[in-house]
Amino acid sequence: MSNTALSENGKTTALGEMLPIDPFRSLYVHFGMLLGVEDFRTLDAYHRGKMWFHSSWLHRQGTIWGLGVALDGERSEVRVEPGAALDELGRELLLHRAACLSLGSWYQEHKDDPELVEIVEVDEDTGAVTFSAHVVIQFRACLERQVPAMTEPCDGSSSTTAYSRVAETVELHLLPGPAPEWRSKPGQLPFHRLRLLFGLEEALVDEEDAVIDSDQEVLDARAEIDALPPEQRPAARLQWLRHFAALDEMEQSPALVDEGERLSLFPAADPNPIPLANLSDITLLPAGDGWELDPETVTPNRVDNGIRPVHIPTTTIQELLCGPATTGAMAAVAPAEPGPAVADAGGPRVEPDSVEVDGEFIRFTVQGGPLMKASVDSRALSVSAFDNRDGWITAEIKKVTYEESDGRIEIELRDAPGGNLVRLIVRGTGPQPMMGRNRIPLAGAVGGAAADKMNGNDFVSMVRIRS
Repeated sequence: MSNTALSENGKTTALGEMLPIDPFRSLYVHFGMLLGVEDFRTLDAYHRGKMWFHSSWLHRQGTIWGLGVALDGERSEVRVEPGAALDELGRELLLHRAACLSLGSWYQEHKDDPELVEIVEVDEDTGAVTFSAHVVIQFRACLERQVPAMTEPCDGSSSTTAYSRVAETVELHLLPGPAPEWRSKPGQLPFHRLRLLFGLEEALVDEEDAVIDSDQEVLDARAEIDALPPEQRPAARLQWLRHFAALDEMEQSPALVDEGERLSLFPAADPNPIPLANLSDITLLPAGDGWELDPETVTPNRVDNGIRPVHIPTTTIQELLCGPATTGAMAAVAPAEPGPAVADAGGPRVEPDSVEVDGEFIRFTVQGGPLMKASVDSRALSVSAFDNRDGWITAEIKKVTYEESDGRIEIELRDAPGGNLVRLIVRGTGPQPMMGRNRIPLAGAVGGAAADKMNGNDFVSMVRIRS
């Protein structure tokens, strides 16, 4: 079988002339047109190529159903159940019925192969051999159904037979050693930046163990998202997903074929086998002129079917996205461990019990050192009153005075607040917070949460009064 490549006439073919592929050239039929072999090939190649091109780039390789691999101790065989898969050239692989391979016969045929000799362990006392292997499945096409055919065009005197069908089937192979890792290292799978953004892969590093520039940009984006309030993170994550998806997409390209000289239409080259299972520590015992599987080694942990890539239906993915692991409901089941305590920067604090409302005057006391007098003004304060009829009404502040000796602050309003509830806010956050003489913003109430030196905490009090 030949690799997928650009042929001399510009068309892309797979498996030589057996399955032509030409997804961007279609047949243009008009009345009275004489159709020949090339026309029918164009018609066939267009639809096949369209389907394979779509599947290869938008779905990639993976098993679809079945294809379970198991060991049969009684028959000394490895067995693959019926199933289907899709390879990275977009071709559907269908195994109609179970396929079995005699491990003894396989070993007898390949025991001198260098790849197998290198990994086989031989017990000198019993002659038993132990090795690991893996099973792969790959696409294969076969010609079938011979029919009469003329040997030359317009030659009615001489005829022969020719194949009239191409059957798409599969090949199963048992190969020495474990299957190559296809998802263990960062950067092996497409769209690495997106996988890094969502924490599915580690960052790539250069020869000096420094994170490469493209991955550092992703790490900086993750830090920016984590620093946002929880309600703002989804929108920011979506924005960065679009950005990095575009960069990842532009790095995708078809596989090189013909010793790297030309590009195929697909992300991989033929034959593109799909790993199905690893068979670990298989032991064969001498049996006459052949070998048989040691039944004691036939245990469930000898076969690992989990190494295969798998396609999950979109309807299942839709429902998985509604699960607690993606909606955040897991936090209610398994709350996160509390993080380390944050050291308080030592900003001033308001005594909650000191707040009093007396007509148009509101008074309270601040502890924690003298305040920066220039910050004690109406811009750092908010007073509002609630009335059952009119709702919240903002009170106008006339004057603010500060007594450094006892930390007493007095707010004089234009008018006595109406309603029966007064809300006072002393700001330690925002553009104009109240600050101590050490330039540290208000830390909130005495006994409240810790605050840092850049962003303090607001103090909030609500006092009931008579109308």
